[in-house]
Amino acid sequence: MMEKKLALITIHDVDPSHSEQILKTCYELNKLEVSYNLSIVPYYNKKYRLEDYRDFCKQISSLLKYGHVELTLHGLYHEVDGKIEDFDTQSKEEEKQEIQQGLDILSAVNLPRPSMFIPPAWHLSRQCIEALKELNFSMSEAMTDIEFIQKGKKYLLHPVMNWDQHGDKEKNKQALQQNKQMFSNRLFDVNGKTTGLFRMAIHPPHDPDGALQDQLDMIKYIKEKEGYKLIKYSDLFDVYEGKKPMLIKH
Repeated sequence: MMEKKLALITIHDVDPSHSEQILKTCYELNKLEVSYNLSIVPYYNKKYRLEDYRDFCKQISSLLKYGHVELTLHGLYHEVDGKIEDFDTQSKEEEKQEIQQGLDILSAVNLPRPSMFIPPAWHLSRQCIEALKELNFSMSEAMTDIEFIQKGKKYLLHPVMNWDQHGDKEKNKQALQQNKQMFSNRLFDVNGKTTGLFRMAIHPPHDPDGALQDQLDMIKYIKEKEGYKLIKYSDLFDVYEGKKPMLIKH
């Protein structure tokens, strides 16, 4: 069982084509004075290469310099022609090549090299974990776990709180009520006490209207009412250093 109440808030699908929604979300999170993570896509949909959007890169860089925001890598393309990028069935060399290409683009636009990888489809093969290990990544995140790659440790967790289930704002409307109920059920155990690690994935391009306000309300609640500490992925090293893998029951 975790000794501290921790929360990871991550903005996904960070790319130039959705800069307005992404930066608005960052603005709202900054007002709450919390740490959070940006999961960036270097060549979104094989159309939006970061090297062609230097102003957007400068905006991301300015967010990172204050220390409460951390960059993670979210695939290379995220999706191509409506198909989500796959890091679950390709060969290790194919996956390694795509990840390296993403790192090269980040380097070219002077953004820091992430140590955390989040696959767009939330699933990672063992060969992809090996590729990430060879590329010196420290951590990866899937739907129900976080893996410390270099340490060979996997932490099993509740599924991520996520409003983007269909890649479409209209179809995702059903997630609004579902997640309100899930938030209440998941945050509390049978004794009415909060436990464990809370994870939220915000998708500005695809979350339904109304989701951002729900997300902000949830973040304020866990921070102000329940005493959760909102952290960056790198902060987990301090929490779990030397500890055995834990299991949070569903």
